[in-house]
Amino acid sequence: MKPQYEKNKLAYQEFQSPRNIFDIRNQHRELMGQKFYQISNNDPDTYFEVTFRPNMLASPPRLDKRHSQPIKGKPPEGMKPVPSGIPYLKL
Repeated sequence: MKPQYEKNKLAYQEFQSPRNIFDIRNQHRELMGQKFYQISNNDPDTYFEVTFRPNMLASPPRLDKRHSQPIKGKPPEGMKPVPSGIPYLKL
């Protein structure tokens, strides 16, 4: 005869926020780990390298843009421009 156990309420609790680190990684995998470029507004011969990093401490969790120092010259061939219209990505 098997012993009967009670359901552990702490292990099976209902959480308020359905989002977690794995959702952010899976939803925007194409943006993370890539470098994009953004042309400077002040000087058309200067660009920034932009990467997206997850910000788990924000409420709600989101991806933030990280800019490099200004780089003189034109962006290298094959580098894509930053997706437009998103200051940061809400998830």
